[in-house]
Amino acid sequence: MGVMKFRLPSNDPAQAPPEFRKAYVTGLDRTPARVAIEIRNGVMSCLRETTESGRLFVPWPIAGHGTLMVGTATLAERPSAYVLAVELARGKLNDIRNQLADWVQMGLRTPPELQAALEQAQHAFVRAATSSDRPEASLAAAREAVRLATSAGDVLMKAYTNQVFHSRLSTTPRLPTHLAFMLTGDPTALPPAVDWARTFNACQAGVSWRQVAPNEGQYRWDILEAQLTWARRHRLAIEAGPLIEFRKGALPDWLWLWEGDFETISGLVADYVRQAVTRFKGKVPIWHVVHRTAGGEILGLNEEEQVRIAARAVQIARQADPAAQVTIGVDRPWGEWMGSSHFQLGPLHLCDYLLRAELGISGLALEIAPGYSAPGSHMRDLFEFSKLLDLYSLLNVPLHLWMVMPAGTGPDPAAEPGVRVETAQWPGPPDPNLQASWGSRWLALAIAKPFVRSVTWLQPADSLPHTYPHGGLVGPDLAPRPLVSWLRSVRTETLA
Repeated sequence: MGVMKFRLPSNDPAQAPPEFRKAYVTGLDRTPARVAIEIRNGVMSCLRETTESGRLFVPWPIAGHGTLMVGTATLAERPSAYVLAVELARGKLNDIRNQLADWVQMGLRTPPELQAALEQAQHAFVRAATSSDRPEASLAAAREAVRLATSAGDVLMKAYTNQVFHSRLSTTPRLPTHLAFMLTGDPTALPPAVDWARTFNACQAGVSWRQVAPNEGQYRWDILEAQLTWARRHRLAIEAGPLIEFRKGALPDWLWLWEGDFETISGLVADYVRQAVTRFKGKVPIWHVVHRTAGGEILGLNEEEQVRIAARAVQIARQADPAAQVTIGVDRPWGEWMGSSHFQLGPLHLCDYLLRAELGISGLALEIAPGYSAPGSHMRDLFEFSKLLDLYSLLNVPLHLWMVMPAGTGPDPAAEPGVRVETAQWPGPPDPNLQASWGSRWLALAIAKPFVRSVTWLQPADSLPHTYPHGGLVGPDLAPRPLVSWLRSVRTETLA
């Protein structure tokens, strides 16, 4: 067993031990491994099954940015403890500088303020690293270095996004990316305050298995029929799914009677997928077949059984409509949950495994819900989001992003029970303006990436049933939120 030790900030009320227990360690494949966290006498010990070097990621408060997941550089095990704050500053600064060097080599033009911010961050890091005899001064300098490096990352991402947009639009008048919204119910229930057909160029029909099959063996296709008819009438590109979602709220109640019966559940999944894709053959160009596979135990199915069901569902969909594209999807794509799970595959390796199986998978869907409790992800900055997309792009298939961000806090009766906004992770209490500020930057980066095929906002309105609290583009007062106007301008000015 391997152990990595880190000395925690002393007398620091801003960083409580429960936050540190969310820490995880990644190896060369950037996938978190199972780790046990022990905190004793101001030292955090990360107990692992390997002695190889790795990177520690831990929630860290950054002034003006929120409590973000920040990583160290790659560290080897050693008898003495590393100083956590200093190593986080080193890791963040290295990440920004390495990415900057790569992009500059590819032709990125950097604004003067970026180099100035990096120099300030470098100076702060040097002060932190050379003040080991003065712990309080070292901690203050390390925090400042992380803050400055994070701000430099924001400047870098703004320059990158703008220049990629300009480069792509210089060769084509319009980008082919789908900008969609998830339609989960009757389209006539959409709030009329938003001109949905002018704000988006695509629609994802997202009826769940639970809605289609309230009783075993009986299928109700009326809602899905209505969604597809509505989308065609408004000349929106069509995507549909996920057909199978490993989430309790998306599965029929009667399916739980077969809990633990792999063969029966697999057969029921196959029948449903076959019925759906056959019925709408030629009408749905992109089917999102299965989502949230092997992210945790459900229906009494272990990791291998869930993967086998997903593979069979994809095969059935391909056979039912060979002309349609089929995808698989994952939530929590950073995989931070793996640090405390006995599941070993993880989202990245799951996608790689199924792609290598040559099932005919045409793309991957990533659910991006930062600043939410599970099935959302811990908050990251825009730079880490870019790194995540680049990582999944190495699998050489188009990406489909399903995104949501909160515009409020507190109870949300229409949201899924147990899912909450992690207010402390945001730079301030989420409100409509914060949703617009963060959402527009994350969406713009996603659209700019040439390997992203579609970007879908998961929740059109808070008045409709949804998973994530306060994530709608229309509030409970049925008024559009500020992000809508930004979406409409992007749709009008840059998308086909």
